[in-house]
Amino acid sequence: MFGRVLAILILCSLSACAKPPHSDVAIPERKKITPVTAPKKIQPPQVVILVSEDIPAYNGVAKSLGKLLGKRATVQFLSSNQLDNIKIIQDLKDDENIQIVSIGLNAANATRALADKQVIFCQVYNYQDYDLLSTRHKGVSMMPSFDKTFSTWRALSLNTIDIGVISGPGFDDVMQTAKIAAKAQGFRLHHETVNTDKEYQYAYKKLSRKVQGYWLLPDNRVLSDFILRDIMTYSVRNGIQVAVFSDELLKLGGLFSIQSDPKDVAQQVYERLEKAQGSDTISGPDIVNLEKIELRINSVMAKHLDIAIPNKIKKYANAP
Repeated sequence: MFGRVLAILILCSLSACAKPPHSDVAIPERKKITPVTAPKKIQPPQVVILVSEDIPAYNGVAKSLGKLLGKRATVQFLSSNQLDNIKIIQDLKDDENIQIVSIGLNAANATRALADKQVIFCQVYNYQDYDLLSTRHKGVSMMPSFDKTFSTWRALSLNTIDIGVISGPGFDDVMQTAKIAAKAQGFRLHHETVNTDKEYQYAYKKLSRKVQGYWLLPDNRVLSDFILRDIMTYSVRNGIQVAVFSDELLKLGGLFSIQSDPKDVAQQVYERLEKAQGSDTISGPDIVNLEKIELRINSVMAKHLDIAIPNKIKKYANAP
């Protein structure tokens, strides 16, 4: 019995004196886990729509754009009081996280003072004359789609080849784009630049010797009411097709009128605003062209010119 107890004590003593086995494996330190937080959602900028005056041509664009922007949009009209307008522009200077849309020439001119803001202008015809463009200030064309204009003309008149167009200075680049669109439909576009309405009248009648039609542009720098009436009367008497830019001119003998679609203008402005968000400048061309047209055809003039209106566009024809 004593021998068994002694043996157990010896075993326990040996077990207590034994060293734990040596290990060369390093135990890694526990890394500190940083909780992942969702990035803050950047709020899209508010958009101030500055309108030159309360007229349908501007209001249609402002209304369509307001629908696209929803609660982000605020519409302001310029005043006849210059001091009020100065205050409007000063307030816009102080606003943070905003984009601005200027509709019409007066509004576009006023926003030139906002050099550090993103501005998209529209409904401005001769923007070249007013130094409106910069890396932060760009525009949307006032002129309806060239492609749609000339494809409509081709549908109406298969035999027309030569078309005349007259404008004031500064439209060479625009006319190069128009010539490409015209050529795609089998037209030759003859462009003349003039400086006065008298020069316009002379060039119009001179060009009539080699063209079958005219494309009138709304260039009030070189077009007076008197000259407009004179050249329209001349065209009707001489059987010349004229593409005009208003319903009033359609009544004076235009074959068809082509106008920009306010919804199209608003859509192009909206797309430029969206692409420019989060950027210091506005990407893309200085001026974005429109894609649609508003078409009206003078059925009386079509009959006078012995033109059969195709079925696919008859819905746009009426006696003005």
